[in-house]
Amino acid sequence: MANIFLQDLPLHQGEEDMMKVMHAPNMGNPTVPALSPQLANHMQIAPLIAIGTLDKERRPWTTLWGNGDKGFARPVGQDIIGIRTPVTGQHDPVIEELFGKEAKGDIIREEGKGRMVSGLTIDLETRKRTKMYGRMVAGALSIREDEATDHEEHVAEVQLVLKIEQSLGNCPKYLNKKHMVAALAKPQLVSDSMKLPQQALDIIEKADLFFISSSQHDQDMDTNHRGGPQGFMRVVSNDESGAVVVYPEYSGNRLYQTLGNLYLNPLAGICVPDFETGDMLYFTGTTEILVGKDAAALLPRSNLAVKLKITAARFVANALPFRGVEGERSPYNPNVRYLPSEKAPTSSQDAELQQATLLSQTKLAPSISRFRFALQNAASYKPGQYVTLDLSEQLDQGYSHMRNDDPQSINDDFVRTFTVSSLPGAPPDPVRRLKDDEFEITIRKVGAVTNHLFRHLGKESRERGMHELEVGVKGFGGEFEIQQEGDERICFIAAGVGVTPVLPSLWSIDYSRLKVLWSVRKADIGLVKDTIERHHELLQSLNLFVTDAEEGVTEVEELKSMGVNVQARRMAKSDFDLDFSKYYLCTPVPLRKQLQEWLPGKSLVFEDFNF
Repeated sequence: MANIFLQDLPLHQGEEDMMKVMHAPNMGNPTVPALSPQLANHMQIAPLIAIGTLDKERRPWTTLWGNGDKGFARPVGQDIIGIRTPVTGQHDPVIEELFGKEAKGDIIREEGKGRMVSGLTIDLETRKRTKMYGRMVAGALSIREDEATDHEEHVAEVQLVLKIEQSLGNCPKYLNKKHMVAALAKPQLVSDSMKLPQQALDIIEKADLFFISSSQHDQDMDTNHRGGPQGFMRVVSNDESGAVVVYPEYSGNRLYQTLGNLYLNPLAGICVPDFETGDMLYFTGTTEILVGKDAAALLPRSNLAVKLKITAARFVANALPFRGVEGERSPYNPNVRYLPSEKAPTSSQDAELQQATLLSQTKLAPSISRFRFALQNAASYKPGQYVTLDLSEQLDQGYSHMRNDDPQSINDDFVRTFTVSSLPGAPPDPVRRLKDDEFEITIRKVGAVTNHLFRHLGKESRERGMHELEVGVKGFGGEFEIQQEGDERICFIAAGVGVTPVLPSLWSIDYSRLKVLWSVRKADIGLVKDTIERHHELLQSLNLFVTDAEEGVTEVEELKSMGVNVQARRMAKSDFDLDFSKYYLCTPVPLRKQLQEWLPGKSLVFEDFNF
């Protein structure tokens, strides 16, 4: 049966065009040209359905129906399904197009082929979804009554009959789990401006999914889900002419059904639900598909992205008759990709790749090592800067639809930034001198790129079987230089390997006007010992906190014997009863937020390394 479907339903022209653009093989079209058993089953157990249709100007709009209860739809005949579910009673653009603005309960019958309707049944608890496309046969919209008070709610009930012409199951990638529960909707239209209000911008900033509809003109439609980490859709601009948003197209099944439609007909309708508040943002607009350098220029680290300029929008508060309780995040989610205006790219996307040779690895702690590299061209960098390494040549395994053993690798470009922990060139440091074309990084083993580095000892190693490692260098960047002007007193606060940005600046700092508060785990004490041995003068400025040890343990006593001011506990607010001109922070985000609360009104300097 599957082979017949593939033969009966060829790829659309837009899908073929996108496959050529992306150099993807034509794998055929698995879409079923009928109501598939998969769709027939899933619609009876899914709690939500996204619905798309076109307005009178042929613009797509998308909405989301349901109230958390399962079984809102079922097959009622040959390729015919019936949907009966609570919906937002007011300001839903899809409802208005299908039934009008007033809920009268009258049955509407479609003549001829019927209005195009696309849909996506979705269960965010099981991460299952199924797409469908068809034509409206009939429908009705009526107001529901509150059984307890006999008062009319602002929630309507829709009955919709569709003749299904296409259906297709989708993979669970990028779906973040949510448990759906019913809620009371009291929709209020806050804005219908193309310039988005702040509430709408807030929804986009925290959204981890949205629903998008597109059409191949009058031939068919597609409604699908786009998911990722919170904030993966970014706002490029927001003014009276219409807000502009962009989102990355992550690695998918390479059927390019949505993108194929947009390639031929660049119009899309999107709805962004807020599962916490019940608010909903609807908008429609004109899209542009960005590929390769064009995508990376607007959304760094992206090879494929969609930019949309809004031509009509609605923000409706308390619109949804359901809420979603947050659950497990998708393991396939990459990090948020920020606009260059929000966060400067780590390096030029067009920079010519240099090659660095690994000379040596020095193990400092079970999961921390120092790596020394030689660069073919002189290593020119400033203290506190980072180096951007590109290991895609060694680690990129090519396209894979799913990779459950290593889901993060699907959208991984294997480009990483590491703080340079060595002094530039040949500094006046009797303990350590590097050649002008050498640099060091001190890093923790935490993922694919660092795991690969830790497997190599370097060119200078005499161990058998160790192959020489060369890595791409995209350049040096960042402005996190520790500077001490005049007689100002500065404080550096670090956690773990976060101490590395201060190390290249120690040769130029007056230790009597420096305080370093450093938090480490017991397993990382080797890094502390190495730092003290290389920068013995730091002892007069250092307060060390070992977070997972008790007083008297061997490791703590060894540090005390070296003259380290060490305490076996976490940092506390009382430790920051200090008065310094400037505070430099290099800590995980939770600790940084805590420090911002502990140090109100102080001059805090930090660089976000969570790119």
